[in-house]
Amino acid sequence: MFTLFILIWGVVNLFLAVLSVFKIKRNKEKCDFIYWWGFIVGAFVWEDMLVFNLLHAGIAFVSLLLKNNLGWLVGFLVFWIVRSAGETLYFFLQQSIVPLHHPHNIGKHFGPIRKLFGNISDQKCYILLQAVMQSILVISTMCLIYILKNYSF
Repeated sequence: MFTLFILIWGVVNLFLAVLSVFKIKRNKEKCDFIYWWGFIVGAFVWEDMLVFNLLHAGIAFVSLLLKNNLGWLVGFLVFWIVRSAGETLYFFLQQSIVPLHHPHNIGKHFGPIRKLFGNISDQKCYILLQAVMQSILVISTMCLIYILKNYSF
């Protein structure tokens, strides 16, 4: 069953990578945010989607070729460790960048956070997002250590 999931994951990621090429070519000037549904693969914009979908598809197909489902899970967790560390740093640095410019002027995308906490500042939103990404980094690292300690390849 897990093998079927990995196969579907790989095919969906490959399809989204191809779709990303068309989306990127269509809008040459600005980045379109897709984080609402693209977050599962670590994508915030179509450009992320292209690169990360190729990576996810590659990890999936290599693990299927090697008949190593655990290898896919390790690859997925390592991806999230690296991605969340990068986003943690990004949100930390965003708190002090001047002047704001696209795509870094993302204050208008903080609607869900502001629905929870009221009309808080962009800096507070960046801090919350930084903390969320740090939490994903911790959870991914813990899961990876658990898998490496308890399962053999």
